[in-house]
Amino acid sequence: MAFLVAVAALVLAAFAAPASAAAPIAEIPYRIDYDGAITVEATIDGRGPYDFIVDTGATLSLAFQNLAARESFAPTGGPPRRVLGIGGSALLDTYRIGDIAVGAASLDDHIGVIIPDWAAPRRSPAGVIGLDFLRRYAVVFNIRSRTMTLYPHGEIPKDRIDGWRPIKLRANTYAAASGALYSTKGLINRSPTTFLIDIGSGTTLINYRAAEAMFSSVVSRDLGEGFTTGSRLRDIFDDRTRVRTALINRIQVGRVSWRRVGVIVHDAPIFDEIGVQRLPFALLGADLIMGGDFALDFGELRLYLAKRRA
Repeated sequence: MAFLVAVAALVLAAFAAPASAAAPIAEIPYRIDYDGAITVEATIDGRGPYDFIVDTGATLSLAFQNLAARESFAPTGGPPRRVLGIGGSALLDTYRIGDIAVGAASLDDHIGVIIPDWAAPRRSPAGVIGLDFLRRYAVVFNIRSRTMTLYPHGEIPKDRIDGWRPIKLRANTYAAASGALYSTKGLINRSPTTFLIDIGSGTTLINYRAAEAMFSSVVSRDLGEGFTTGSRLRDIFDDRTRVRTALINRIQVGRVSWRRVGVIVHDAPIFDEIGVQRLPFALLGADLIMGGDFALDFGELRLYLAKRRA
């Protein structure tokens, strides 16, 4: 009888014990560099380290020309890949990049493309860590310690994101993009807008269709030329090739909102490339997302934002 009681006690204790939190796959330090980008050190087949920027607006991890000159990547001879950027898209030849390792995580035998270095005086990183790497994990970004911690999908410890606000994401496949991009629904002032999650963009950018809808409901200030009202819509939107800046009263996604936000208003070629130019559309950039700790779990289709935003 005593033996049975002891066994029962052990069974009850096992059920009562809390499940252990998932151990992180990797904790990777980063710094802010290259015009405000999250920058990590990566190796190529064990060589390096090289500076790679982290970009949720890039479907493909890739190399800049300066890295290709050092590594002499071999062409694959296979079909080209389409690469999408703010300025449009291009079909580029593919190369055998090799194993890209970031901390304890890696993209093995990676096939990527090579893009030109940024024009002087901007410094170019060696490469880009894109969604083909990031979507494999749930990633927690700690702004104060400047670390990105990788977990399996759905296994971010609850105490890491306790009280954070979850925002539902949607995976969208566009003809011009070589893979899914992730977006969420939100508001610019009171106007419904779709936001593409893009921490590679230093500034939040909206297209003119979003600006038209916004100005039709709420007056906002144009940072370049004084105050803008609905009566001046014709003047504002006649030249859509022009890049403008505007101060938005309020941007909201999920239950998170930002007030008095400076944005860029521009019909960037990317909006044409993905077929959303006629819709209110925006890139939710690092200026807002990185205002506090945040996490991305593309497997669970969730963006988490800490309540305290810097």
